[in-house]
Amino acid sequence: MRNQNINKENVQKSFVKSIETYRKHAIVQEAIASRLINELLNIKKNNFQKVLEIGCGPAVLTEKFFRHFKATEYFANDIVEEYKDVLQNIDNSIRFFGGDIESIELPKNLDLVISSSTFQWFTDLELFLSNIYDALNPESLLVFSSFGPDNYREIRDVEGKGLNYLSFGKHERLLSDKFDIIWSDRETIKRYFADPVGVLKHMKQTGVNGLPGKVWTKSDLKRFEEDYSDLFGTELGVPLTYQPIYFIAKPKK
Repeated sequence: MRNQNINKENVQKSFVKSIETYRKHAIVQEAIASRLINELLNIKKNNFQKVLEIGCGPAVLTEKFFRHFKATEYFANDIVEEYKDVLQNIDNSIRFFGGDIESIELPKNLDLVISSSTFQWFTDLELFLSNIYDALNPESLLVFSSFGPDNYREIRDVEGKGLNYLSFGKHERLLSDKFDIIWSDRETIKRYFADPVGVLKHMKQTGVNGLPGKVWTKSDLKRFEEDYSDLFGTELGVPLTYQPIYFIAKPKK
């Protein structure tokens, strides 16, 4: 089952452009990574032998993991090869594992697969969850966050298109075939910006192209600003909605 058609090359290019700005502006993604680690601490206090992090980016989740846990081997994957340099000074157990994780062979006998704000980019989550299941040990954990359908809802309402986010319930159903869900949650977070152009700049600074393939003309931008302000303008400015969803699961083995 393919979730959506995503141009991974465009995704990679967008995140390469945000290498210098991501950590400063990805406030919501930072909070999401903290939530994942805190919930993992509630379930398991011990260290791990073999870990795979999917979509490590500029090491937001990686740094938080190593503040609380150790790993004998830690594979940090990302489609952006340039993130390799960011990981070098965190821990000597880290091995950068570059490439599109849906297209490369996963390490075997994993104790933990962890990922923050990445699974929404997958083209076939069902197939990938099956691959993860095969790579995990019996007493292992899958810990991840993604985003639900209300994520960036303002962009979709104004432009009539956007990323096809899977629902919380859909994630539950996809997991239930091979995993038992230990903990899950969802929340809605709104960030406010002075104007709609600020929203677009924020998305670019965090590596997200909310409208793939969109070439903005002056008239397009003017219409976008007017429509966005008309629909969502408040005394606080204009909002951008995030809808993170969280799961911790163990394989049915």
